[in-house]
Amino acid sequence: MRWRISTATIALLCGCFLITSLLIGSTGWTEVKAFGFALTTLSTGFAAMICFIGWVVLRFATVQVRGEQEEHRFHRWLVLVLVSILTTALADHYLLFWLAWVTVSLSLHQLLLFYPQRPRAQLAAHKKFIFARIAELLLGAALIWLWYHTGTTHISQLTEQGSLMNQQVPAVLLVLVALLKCAQLPVHGWLLQVVEAPTAVSALLHAGIINLGGFLLLQFAPVLSDAPLARWLLALVAGLSMLVAAVVTMTRISIKVRLAWSTVAQMALMLVEISLGYYTLAVLHLLAHSCYKAYAFLSSGSAVELRERQRFVGLALPPFSAVIVTLVSVCSLVLITVIELDLLTYVAPWLAVSLALSLWLASYFERFAWAEFIPAMAIAMIWLSCYGAALWLLKLHLEFVEAPLVVGLDLWVSSVLIAITGVYLWLLYRPQAAHSSKLFIMLNAGLYLDEWATRLTLTLWPLRVSSATTGVPR
Repeated sequence: MRWRISTATIALLCGCFLITSLLIGSTGWTEVKAFGFALTTLSTGFAAMICFIGWVVLRFATVQVRGEQEEHRFHRWLVLVLVSILTTALADHYLLFWLAWVTVSLSLHQLLLFYPQRPRAQLAAHKKFIFARIAELLLGAALIWLWYHTGTTHISQLTEQGSLMNQQVPAVLLVLVALLKCAQLPVHGWLLQVVEAPTAVSALLHAGIINLGGFLLLQFAPVLSDAPLARWLLALVAGLSMLVAAVVTMTRISIKVRLAWSTVAQMALMLVEISLGYYTLAVLHLLAHSCYKAYAFLSSGSAVELRERQRFVGLALPPFSAVIVTLVSVCSLVLITVIELDLLTYVAPWLAVSLALSLWLASYFERFAWAEFIPAMAIAMIWLSCYGAALWLLKLHLEFVEAPLVVGLDLWVSSVLIAITGVYLWLLYRPQAAHSSKLFIMLNAGLYLDEWATRLTLTLWPLRVSSATTGVPR
């Protein structure tokens, strides 16, 4: 009965938030504020997405934990997590926002220790607990700085003021909070190890909670836009995380671990988009990734069967020369078209689209089989059209402060994208080379970054493995 009431309530809230978001965007309202909360297109849209994912996760968890000894405790903490995320999404007052942010982390900690007898679960929760407390202190310091120097206590008041000059310190603090929350390198290890928790928890974590770092920066976009130091810090750390996570994913066999590394890479890409000032694109990325990752985790069991079928079929790689020709042709065509239509601001986003489209098209044909190439091209155009339509609709309803163009950021992100493509093709087509074997071993170990981070955290705060069934690490 408790599960049914919770799922029905979450489904009702999802509909309410979605309708409210559409009304705000279509009627010209900018926001509705009351009691420390603010309903904007961004906040209500994010809340609707959380409600939808929460509804799916609750239905899944109803079956997964049925008959468990601590079923009722799991239900209480799961509902509290969802309520805390919704409060964070809708909070407008600094204090309310910070308290809700802390509550999300503390309630999630209890879910991560649902099986406390598992040592890896205790280690992951312990590391996450430390990083979360650091992030909360940094967030509190940033909010206090903003309150002291601007006199505002509400996020919406920052948006009304437009871009804020000379706010490098709070912008850097907010960037550090986002990097910690999104599990960017080198503090990513806990995200890979929380797969010890129930699948429903992993789905909610990767689809809703991990996105809060990006949501934070979108909410405080006026602070970040005119802070070049903070934007460079965000682009450098997120770019390196994207590079490492993307290529490490190729070396992993475990389905859930691959999904975890994929989340690190996707969060890094979203943060890179924010650093470039593509806030609307980051919102679309956030929404799409949340829905995809929830589905991927909840269907991870069938993914094993699918992988075995693909291995049995033994699909052949397209010729390397065909891949190179496709890369050069598509990239040149896209960039020339963009320049002719005067759509060029940053090169990196168009380069990313070109590289992804080229590799996808190349995987559809061998020796230029036009019977397969033309349908693949048609499918790609349909996907790009859907993407463009979704981005256009979001731009109609979302308003962000425009971030100044920084050419250096564009060059850095473009270099990262080319490096990812180069490493991918090298490992795919030269797996037997001596350098490939060494690189594969290092990547399979995640460049040993998590081992160093684990040693440091256990040195600063040792973990006493307990057989208790609940509680915070002692």
